[in-house]
Amino acid sequence: MKASKYFKWSWVPGVFAFITGFTLEAQDFQGIATYKTASSFKIEMEDTEMSGIDQEAMQKQLSKAMQREYELRFNLHESNYKQVESLGEGPAVQSGGVMVKIAGGDNIIYRNTRERKVIEGADLFGKPFIVDDEARTLDWEIGNETKQIGKYECRKATFKREIRRMEIDSTEDEPKEVIDTVEVSAWFTPEISVNHGPADYWGLPGLVLEVNDGSTTIICTKVVLNPSEKVKIEIPDGGKVVSREEFEELRDEKTREMMNQYQGTGTRQVIRIRN
Repeated sequence: MKASKYFKWSWVPGVFAFITGFTLEAQDFQGIATYKTASSFKIEMEDTEMSGIDQEAMQKQLSKAMQREYELRFNLHESNYKQVESLGEGPAVQSGGVMVKIAGGDNIIYRNTRERKVIEGADLFGKPFIVDDEARTLDWEIGNETKQIGKYECRKATFKREIRRMEIDSTEDEPKEVIDTVEVSAWFTPEISVNHGPADYWGLPGLVLEVNDGSTTIICTKVVLNPSEKVKIEIPDGGKVVSREEFEELRDEKTREMMNQYQGTGTRQVIRIRN
């Protein structure tokens, strides 16, 4: 007898939940989705001593260094998202004597949608942490717009989120925190009926294949369903266990310390921090 499945739509605050029932034969459903990311940066340097730096060239180098490839390994209820290859020149960019270090690409994000749990392996200035948190539902709005991504028919969903960033200004004594509101758009396919997606973007009634948050684009380039070799879902370990709130406090403290080192240089920098 072939495996059968049933589908049911239900409404929870701010998001559609796609509940899928499978017979025992279908419980082994699994897959691997490959994504490529691209990010844009804006750098402003106001000091005349910095005039020799080609800001446009540095921005291009930063964008190239942030071109990365990730894999999302998933089954019905679990997933992990991990970088598999750096497509750029490495984690640091140098121009005109200015070194910019890019961090965070090696983080592993494990999510269990049934238990509503997320565990992230994160590196904070060379120290490993395990961030243990609740998998928080995003306030998606699903529209009627559709498009084809590869062989999959996709629907568009959006939500608004706050992005926190810090600025250094030579005229100020302390770095300044600025909060922007951006609209995130995502394209998901109901043809792959799991709630998973890349990075923080999940909770839609189908696998998320594309995301754009204004400065970063994540695009799925390949999907393999039910591969012959069992998909291993890795759970991060090997670091100090902290809550999301504790990690953000530590990150903000360390970021301020680093930015204070640049005070008085006449350089205005913007550092974006994931909320």
